[in-house]
Amino acid sequence: MHKYQDRHFSEWAASSLGQSLLALEKRALRDNLANLRGGIAVQIGSSGPQPLLDACHYAHRFLLTAPGQPADSTSTGILHAATDSLPFESNSVDLCLLPHSLDFSAIPHELLREVDRVLVSGGRLVLLGFNPYSMWGLRKMFAFRTTGVPWNGRFISMRRLRDWLQLLDFDIHTGTMLYYRPPSGSHAMRDRLAFLEKAGNRWWPMLAAVYLLVAQKNEAGMTVIEMNRSFRKVSYLNAAEPVAMQGRR
Repeated sequence: MHKYQDRHFSEWAASSLGQSLLALEKRALRDNLANLRGGIAVQIGSSGPQPLLDACHYAHRFLLTAPGQPADSTSTGILHAATDSLPFESNSVDLCLLPHSLDFSAIPHELLREVDRVLVSGGRLVLLGFNPYSMWGLRKMFAFRTTGVPWNGRFISMRRLRDWLQLLDFDIHTGTMLYYRPPSGSHAMRDRLAFLEKAGNRWWPMLAAVYLLVAQKNEAGMTVIEMNRSFRKVSYLNAAEPVAMQGRR
């Protein structure tokens, strides 16, 4: 795992801007995970003091962090391991949550392959990632210094991520865009720009700072039938723009 993923990203998530973003991410995860059930759910990568799996109803929940990284949790088991070799048997995990883990992984392809290995057929993969085509992406592009979190991340585009998932035989079921305000460290400024959340969600969803994707691992032997590209949601998934907003199509 990238050396910044756990310690430095967790520190940034505890900042004013980080907490502002994390609040929306938690709300979106509750909406997308509330109806899911299963045996084992794993969050790969720390997202701050509170794990994000509290919203889901799985019998066993684990938070996997880098070796030596402290984590406090009363509802989620803590595991310390490297992401190039997840400490789970093949076909044993029902849900994997990656909160910006690919953005800060030195080997994102290997991480996705490991997730594919441990997920059961029909298992869910939930991804949070920074959108490079946003005001946050512009901030990263024109920053004089990119050593700080989150600007040192990869900011993987949804189009590229979709291609990776397709190669691993995942189907994207839903997608949600989050956070349309610029990355201002001022709480007062963010409050004044709160109207951008509703406006952006309606008029320019492709400019959101973060995307949330829910994908499903295809069952072994299942034949995937291509849907007509005129279908609105599929056309979004095959374009550079984000997927259609959940509940708005």
